[in-house]
Amino acid sequence: MLERFGVTEDTWRDGGKRDTNFLESESPLFVGRAVAALAGDPAILECSGSLFSSWQLSRKYRFTDSDGRRPDWGATRIDFSKHPQELLQLLRTGSERQLHWLRELTRNTKYFLAQLPRTNKAAGQRR
Repeated sequence: MLERFGVTEDTWRDGGKRDTNFLESESPLFVGRAVAALAGDPAILECSGSLFSSWQLSRKYRFTDSDGRRPDWGATRIDFSKHPQELLQLLRTGSERQLHWLRELTRNTKYFLAQLPRTNKAAGQRR
């Protein structure tokens, strides 16, 4: 990414002159800190089956990137104006496929749950 934007680690913010989205860039360290924070959470099992972004985990666990910033794509309005139409179409197609997959997963999970015997939670016995 640094090469693509013609910047170095020291001048990376200059990449924002070409594309303001670049200013929300995350380093590999930031993503690693997200993984480490989640892995170190004693209540990690409560997170099973969930999807998290690095910026969501940064909000929860309060870690920062190497430069002290907390990049947050969830709070950023993405500027798509400088992206080629081909890329935008790929993003659109990928997102539509992801939604289709999630609908199928939901349908299959509901089918599976409907087959499970119900339990009486208070007595801990099956009905």
